[in-house]
Amino acid sequence: MKSLQYFSRSLASVPAAAVAVIFAVLSAPLSAQSLQEQFDQANNQLEQLTVANAQLRNRIALQEQLIEEMADSIEYAAMISNEETSPLNDLVERMMASMEQFIESDLPFNLEDRREEVSRIRGLVDNPDAPLSQKLILLIALYQAEGGYGRTLDTYETIMEVDGVEQEVTMTRIGRLMLAYQTEDRTTTAVWDKSTSSWLELPAGEYRSAITTATDIASSLTAPALMDIPVPAPVTAQ
Repeated sequence: MKSLQYFSRSLASVPAAAVAVIFAVLSAPLSAQSLQEQFDQANNQLEQLTVANAQLRNRIALQEQLIEEMADSIEYAAMISNEETSPLNDLVERMMASMEQFIESDLPFNLEDRREEVSRIRGLVDNPDAPLSQKLILLIALYQAEGGYGRTLDTYETIMEVDGVEQEVTMTRIGRLMLAYQTEDRTTTAVWDKSTSSWLELPAGEYRSAITTATDIASSLTAPALMDIPVPAPVTAQ
């Protein structure tokens, strides 16, 4: 307090011009500090704006990419939806032709029913007025049904020519590994030979008994069991 009083009395004793100089000198550091704070604040704001601007540019770039992808998707969807120009027409035809060829080269089980179903879908595929989506749905269902035969056992009665005489036989299928038949009196047993696309009669004995067992299992007359069945020997893939 004494020093302030002394300072005040000292100021009172000096000329007015000197007092102005003294206050200017005393206030100079405060002004410099204020300018530095303002600069730092402005610099921080600039850095924040720079970061925000970079983020905004990235966001705009992603949006532009999304717009391009959406435009391509819309264009592709328009092309797909056009029944006449859709590339799915070629896919449908290839699927249909492949299935027709497969049915004829596959084991000849339930052949009439399978051919009838393929013929029905072929008629739809060839119909230009039929919706493309319906063609695809039926073809996919057909592929799934045919694929399921490879994982099932089945047996059914049918009429076929055996030794030049039409007889009732019991047909038995094990997946796509084996297709065989036995006459009603079980005196004749034959298995389908894919290499020659013909029936191969089996000699009496072990295989005939195995096929009888397979028939009983497929008919749910016997519990599943291991058995020896006549199947083609594996060959090296080409």
